[in-house]
Amino acid sequence: MKVIRAIGTAIVWAVLCAAIVLTLVSGAVRFLALNPAYLKTFVPTRSYCERLRANLSDDLDHVALLYGLEAGTLAEVVTDESIRAYTVELIDAMFDANATTELNLPDYPADGFAAYLKEHSAYSEQAIKDFSEDCAAAVTEDLSAINATLLVNQFTIFRDGPIANATILLFAGGIILTVLMIVILKLMYAGKSRRAGSVVVWGGLFMGVTLVFVPVMQFLLFDYIGRLNISVSAFRTMLTGLLYTVLYGWFIVLAALLFVCTLLLLISIIRASRTRKRA
Repeated sequence: MKVIRAIGTAIVWAVLCAAIVLTLVSGAVRFLALNPAYLKTFVPTRSYCERLRANLSDDLDHVALLYGLEAGTLAEVVTDESIRAYTVELIDAMFDANATTELNLPDYPADGFAAYLKEHSAYSEQAIKDFSEDCAAAVTEDLSAINATLLVNQFTIFRDGPIANATILLFAGGIILTVLMIVILKLMYAGKSRRAGSVVVWGGLFMGVTLVFVPVMQFLLFDYIGRLNISVSAFRTMLTGLLYTVLYGWFIVLAALLFVCTLLLLISIIRASRTRKRA
């Protein structure tokens, strides 16, 4: 009987781990990677804005020198608020159903540059207008680099593909299958073995979460996103910002689940060991 139960436990464990992996992967795709609200909230961090502003400085410095300004003086005109607003519009464009080969991105506003030159010079209205338009065009060109046809095509295929559309069903199916396997394990270890059953259940949940947590942790430790073979640019900053946001969000969720499973597994082991000592 014990041999049969051990074999059955191994089989149920395998199914349980597969169900947990399915749930976590499909959940990450649906609620993180394909969730514009999540991306718009967590992508434009302070460090993201600083890196993006540094990427834009070269072209702005070129325009500044043409109009007799010192290099670096226009960096303060590109504020964190404007970068966040543009990033939100970028993400909205990415999830626009009409975007298939090209993102419909807005031009960067020129009002801030015009106000800066008007305050720091005595140029004519026409010169100020030309200056602001040149600055806005330079920033727009850098920010629009993410509008690469290949990238948009691939994201559109992924966003509208059968896998992405089925993620909510896979997520729900994974949860149902996980609950079913837990119930089966509970039934297998009913009666006097129920405390041992708790160890088996939490051990299975721990293993399932670990199967996903370890690869994600290694992906972050080895910084595979930072190793992307793309030159330093606004395009790289925006792309890595999106990828890092999804990966770190997934890591935090997995770390929290792993902590809970580990804690409850240890508690169940302690309770089971005390029962044996009494016996």
